[in-house]
Amino acid sequence: MMYKVANCGAGINFDLSAEELGDGVWSASENIRFSSGYARLFGGFKQTLTAPAVTPYFITHYATTTTRFIVHAGISAIYVDDGNTRTDITGTAPTGAINNRWTGGSLNGVLVLNNGVDIPMFWGGNTAVNLASLTGWNAAWKAKSIRPFKNFLIALNITKSTTVYPHMVKWSDIAVPGSIPASWDEANAALDAGEVDLAETPDLLVDCLPMGDVNIIYKERSMYAMSYIGAPYIFRFQRLPGNYGLLAPGCVVDTPVGHVVLTAGDVVLHSGSQPISIANSIVRDYIFDNIDSNHYQRSFVTLNPKENEVWICFPHGSSATCNRACVWNWIDKTWSIRTLDNATYGSYGQIDEVDATDTWAAVTGSWDDSVITWNGNRYSAVESRLFMCHSTPKLSVVDGTTSDFGSAIPAYMARTGITMGSPETVKTVRSVYPRFDGVDGTTISIQVGSSMAANAATTWQPAQTFTIGTDLKIDSFATGRYIAVKFTNVAYANWRMRSFDIDFVTQGRY
Repeated sequence: MMYKVANCGAGINFDLSAEELGDGVWSASENIRFSSGYARLFGGFKQTLTAPAVTPYFITHYATTTTRFIVHAGISAIYVDDGNTRTDITGTAPTGAINNRWTGGSLNGVLVLNNGVDIPMFWGGNTAVNLASLTGWNAAWKAKSIRPFKNFLIALNITKSTTVYPHMVKWSDIAVPGSIPASWDEANAALDAGEVDLAETPDLLVDCLPMGDVNIIYKERSMYAMSYIGAPYIFRFQRLPGNYGLLAPGCVVDTPVGHVVLTAGDVVLHSGSQPISIANSIVRDYIFDNIDSNHYQRSFVTLNPKENEVWICFPHGSSATCNRACVWNWIDKTWSIRTLDNATYGSYGQIDEVDATDTWAAVTGSWDDSVITWNGNRYSAVESRLFMCHSTPKLSVVDGTTSDFGSAIPAYMARTGITMGSPETVKTVRSVYPRFDGVDGTTISIQVGSSMAANAATTWQPAQTFTIGTDLKIDSFATGRYIAVKFTNVAYANWRMRSFDIDFVTQGRY
């Protein structure tokens, strides 16, 4: 008999028992991406730009009318890189620690940065000028988060001198186009600056992110919509439904289908209405059973727009930095797992860079076979890419190569608990027929296993090598009520698999 698994791109599910999963859903996987009905390898992390002079804990994209920069910040220094030159723009050295998360953004073409313990800073894009203290901001104030919204800057969780106002939302005067706000004086009736306490809920303010024409303010266990209405009140605040908030600053992203939020216990999606869990009974338990309880606040969420993905990055096990990402595809609604090399933050955008290693002198093979563009930008200037910073220290581009910083990418996907629709009968697997798209000669390791009970450990047979373009199947003698199959990458190659067949015979109930 032949049993067909038609959709290998259904993603992973770590939370349910393997016997309860549908065909094409994998019970274990690492570094395999599931999209468009296919299972395929994640690309590798490639070091890019000049190696940072400090350990970077924050990265963001910033552009002027003439130059695209990647900004990276350590604990006590901030640098910008235009793809050719790295420049220290620190000015007065910051005094924060690792857990004092950087926030900010670009308002009217001006970069604003804030670490929660020092005076917020701004920079206008001139590498000959350092960061300066934010105009109009009282030197005795601090804010946990500062973000741009419309022509305002929004500050959350304010400290004035020694008094903490953890529910306070404070906004600047409206900014003139091309500049930053001149004042934050809420007492001046001639200005649009103001402040309000969102104290309806006892949880503390964490961060905010615009959603279209509304700014969504996140507390620890609640959310508010901030809408511009003009004078005299300037903004209207409305409590949003649900008891979800934000785990840490930088743990929410805006996607075409809404905000994806890493909360204290779930991953949810919302468009200003009732949030829905996208992780429950899939990877929710996996994330929160494994996230490091001492360093959870170092988690972050970012986008890989090229692949329609949200990356939920967190410290797994006892790691002090993010070493795992649960990756959600908002088109296919699938989850994947990606290992990370001590990532500290991620940002997506465009960058201008000519790779110094992509020279004709470094090319092997013939001229006709080369795919290199003369003096080309290997990260297309019209394509947004995901970049990350790492504690090593280094900066990287995601899916930029076939290895992780020169090391092989360990990748596999496995499914246990396959019953062929009959969990009570014993089956013997004779063969597995995988269907791969890939270059002839590419090899994949395949293992077949079995168990007699749903809660019993799988007994795996020796791995066999399957060669694309040569082999049709691999043979097996695995016998049990519950069948397992595992595909492991041997060497990085651009292969993908949509379906496979299991040839088996039924032995009866015992």
